[in-house]
Amino acid sequence: MAVKQAILSLVLFSSALLSQAQEITQQDFSGSGHIHVLNSSDWRTGNPNQKVGCLDNDGRFVADNSTSNCGVFTRLSVYPYSMSTKKGNCTFQDENTVTNTDSYYGKNDHAWTCNSTYVANINDDLYTIDGFPYPFICFGDVACFYDAKKIPQQGELIPLWQFHWGSQQGGITPGHVMLQLLWDQIAPPKTKETVLAPGPDINVAENSQEPLKGQQIAE
Repeated sequence: MAVKQAILSLVLFSSALLSQAQEITQQDFSGSGHIHVLNSSDWRTGNPNQKVGCLDNDGRFVADNSTSNCGVFTRLSVYPYSMSTKKGNCTFQDENTVTNTDSYYGKNDHAWTCNSTYVANINDDLYTIDGFPYPFICFGDVACFYDAKKIPQQGELIPLWQFHWGSQQGGITPGHVMLQLLWDQIAPPKTKETVLAPGPDINVAENSQEPLKGQQIAE
């Protein structure tokens, strides 16, 4: 009987998690939290069990043997809806960071960084998508995947880039790993009158075949 009750409790708990996961909205990507990195190339199967690290306060991809390695990010609830840490504003647009020279289409892309010298703008907006199973973080024109040279070992600081593709390179940069970012809220917004940041006009619960890899880059 005890075994049956345990199994029933597990089923009910799993069902509750699934129900909760199916209700992701823009409001779930708010306040302050950690950004976990998933080894995932398909948002439909991506999940927290695929965590391979997190982003630190400087925006680097690091191993997360302890959450003390993970940065604490805050999402601005008003224009330009950007992210920041105690080190400053976060962006993929800072030309002082390393570029993804291995990538055919991303060779001019700069690594994610958070620093006090950068002034955020609307191009730094990140968002989630209604209907996601988890609060995955996306950018640009419905693009939800990222590029790194490797999964970090303890103590390594790995650059993270946006994933871009086209006819000459349809998948991840050769030798690199495709990733997703997962929001893990640790504190709600400081004000209850939070203005929801704009997100794409799409609900993935109704468009489950959308690849969400952004637009193909023209030659």
